[in-house]
Amino acid sequence: MTNRIYAYTVVGKDDVPWSRHVGSTLTEGTGLIKVGQTTKSTARARIKQQLGTAYPHLEGVSILLDEAATRADGEEFTDHEVHAALVSHGIKRDQEWFETTLEEVRAAIASVRTGVDLADQRTETFEMRPEQKAAVEVTANYFRTRAGDSGSSKFLWNAKMRFGKTFTAYQLARQMGWRRVLVLTYKPAVKTAWRDDLLAHVDFAGWKFVDRDTDPDERDELTDGSAPLVWFASFQDLSGRTEDGLIKPRNENLGLIDWDCVILDEYHFGAWRDGAREMYDPTDLKAADEEEPDERVTSEDLGLDTKHILYLSGTPFRAITNGEFNEDQIFNWTYVDEQREKAIWDESRGQNPYRELPGMQIYSYELSREAEAYAEDGEFNGFSLTEYFRANKVEGATRGATPGTYVFEHPDQVGEFLEMLRGKLSNQMKSMIVGGQKAPFPYEHAGFKEMIRHSVWYMADVAACFAMRDALKAHPYFSGFEIVVAAGPGAGMGADAKPPVEAAIGVADREHRSGSITLSCGKLMTGVTVREWGAILMLRSLKSPESYFQAAFRVQSPWAYRDGEGELHVLKDTCYVFEFDPNRALGLVAEYGTRLATTGELTPAEAIGQLLNYLPIYGFAGGSMTQLDATAVLDWATAGIGASALARRWNSPLLVEVNEHTLTALLERPDLVEALAQIEDFRTLADTAQQVVTSTKMLKKVKREQAGKLDPGQRKEQTETAKRRKEIRKKLQKFITKIPVFMYVTDFREEALKHVIESLDSDLFERTTGLTVADFHQLADIGLFSAAHMNDAIYQFRRFEITSLEYALDDDERAVLEGRPVQVYAEDPVESH
Repeated sequence: MTNRIYAYTVVGKDDVPWSRHVGSTLTEGTGLIKVGQTTKSTARARIKQQLGTAYPHLEGVSILLDEAATRADGEEFTDHEVHAALVSHGIKRDQEWFETTLEEVRAAIASVRTGVDLADQRTETFEMRPEQKAAVEVTANYFRTRAGDSGSSKFLWNAKMRFGKTFTAYQLARQMGWRRVLVLTYKPAVKTAWRDDLLAHVDFAGWKFVDRDTDPDERDELTDGSAPLVWFASFQDLSGRTEDGLIKPRNENLGLIDWDCVILDEYHFGAWRDGAREMYDPTDLKAADEEEPDERVTSEDLGLDTKHILYLSGTPFRAITNGEFNEDQIFNWTYVDEQREKAIWDESRGQNPYRELPGMQIYSYELSREAEAYAEDGEFNGFSLTEYFRANKVEGATRGATPGTYVFEHPDQVGEFLEMLRGKLSNQMKSMIVGGQKAPFPYEHAGFKEMIRHSVWYMADVAACFAMRDALKAHPYFSGFEIVVAAGPGAGMGADAKPPVEAAIGVADREHRSGSITLSCGKLMTGVTVREWGAILMLRSLKSPESYFQAAFRVQSPWAYRDGEGELHVLKDTCYVFEFDPNRALGLVAEYGTRLATTGELTPAEAIGQLLNYLPIYGFAGGSMTQLDATAVLDWATAGIGASALARRWNSPLLVEVNEHTLTALLERPDLVEALAQIEDFRTLADTAQQVVTSTKMLKKVKREQAGKLDPGQRKEQTETAKRRKEIRKKLQKFITKIPVFMYVTDFREEALKHVIESLDSDLFERTTGLTVADFHQLADIGLFSAAHMNDAIYQFRRFEITSLEYALDDDERAVLEGRPVQVYAEDPVESH
């Protein structure tokens, strides 16, 4: 029998309103349509078989379409292919029911029948924003000036989330005239963005998109053809091998193509391994291990032929500060840049292109006075949100995530927390209120109402997500929200976790519920946009600013549409981060500022001051909510630093970068090697460094050739290399510990690494450390010393130094120590200084 495709709707579903955003286009409609297939002679016969009991004589059923499911060559296709075409166009589904129009269903069938992708119906015509044009121009000029260089030219876009890296990268490809572009990512969930940007915009008409799901014959035809091509792959897929250790058949062509450019997306996941793992759902850690390389990625590491490598990241601090890129190889665009341009845009130039990019605010609440207690080692006791919301699986519980499978260790304090979100304070918190004014709370304050309607709560693990789901559903207020758990293997990998969230938002809107709450412990935290999210609640303790801001910027996605007359309607002006561990959060903000400072000439305080102009932070402690300035953020962040803790930070391995690339850069500078050799500990540095570099390159090569496996001799070599690297690191750490000695005895008030380098007392620096300031500067430039972590340690040393002296200083002396102007009175003839 010939396969047939059909579509119908029924009473009750034919009047359901829906809306969706694709790019900047808002589409609204009414009615859900079911798309199916049958081998019966008519669709009516199949539909009657399905619905005859519920709808006698099919009364209330509207059959919208019934036609043969065959292509021009007579080959049959299935409803699954039509479903895929609809979903690829941004159309939402629930099983076989779609929020779509009959015209769109016909278009999807036509695309399957003819082989012309539905997405090729290009509708986007927007232009690049000024900073995107600047990125293309700067990068293109850099690549062109190095056209004759051997090897691959590389360039980094340090561009915040929502910069539009995919669209802008494609514009660079157009300007450069590239025909073969390979996109490699550490997060496969970003595939949708790379595909949609290429296939939806009129500027890229004629370009083809290939990924692991493309039919092999079609892929081979496209790679041999003349049309410009983008091939998308993940590192996990690229590094995979068959059981015989051979390259997977679908990837064989990758090594045969002369790529014009390889684009490494979400590069911070490779250049910053440990912190990146925090962004994964714990159930996806195997994927994390497979996707993330140990160090940076070069053309040699890829084993591919390419003329250019473009690195993309929103938080590439480590890649910048360890000397991987020179200043002329980096384009910077930060949240501060974006919001500044939004504020100063001259309307005479036309519509503000930044209008739809929301501002962000952080509200920080203190959950427990215990967070102020100090441990014996001088650090605050590590109040942990992860421990606060710790949950466990009930012994004997059935497998799966049925209600009651996971429970909180401290259910009473979780219940108290949920009440606090609504402004219902515990007796302890009530006693802290001063002046009769209560701080604004997320689910109480009217100003938060619209943006908190759809939120994401970032939990520590799968158990905490499901325990919180049960607590919310049992709560008299939060049970009014649609709750969805985007965690665990049942939620799907990458972008597959997104449709249930969209469905929950849709149900909340259609049924006029209070809103939706998504519970995640890693899924959807990078590379995925849920534009309705207006707030994120940080309910886990993160260790790095990269992971913190990658998650926070999930809610900064634009939510706007243009009407038929071209007027822009912005539905999200401001988004919110709600934080419940002030010490940890503000410490990460401070570290974020110190790392921003390494990309320019700013001190940490100056960088944080600029950040706070556009990212206001409010702290609730001591019974009141106050807006924090840069000094308050830094003071709060360093409040728990004691002498012993400070000493440990100056002996931290994070302060030095010892790897193949930094050691290679050092060996290419015989003058620096010679300078270090004058210090007793570094007499054999050159030989040891050369052994590490040679061995590391050899091991990486054999890993590629042997599907990641090493024989016993190679594993022994790997162990010996690690020991040599550790030996160099310990010697460099010993050298670094002399820096605070210099800072203590000099009169110069150092606040950042650049102040140490620019110190007026260079002779004292050389006597203290054994190196000249110039040599130290060069070693920092090649990345052997981590500027970001040293900035943090230097500032904390300065704050500790000031605090330790405060008891003996008067106001003027303290002002001088802190670099502030001295208060001068009228009768004082001395000018302020």
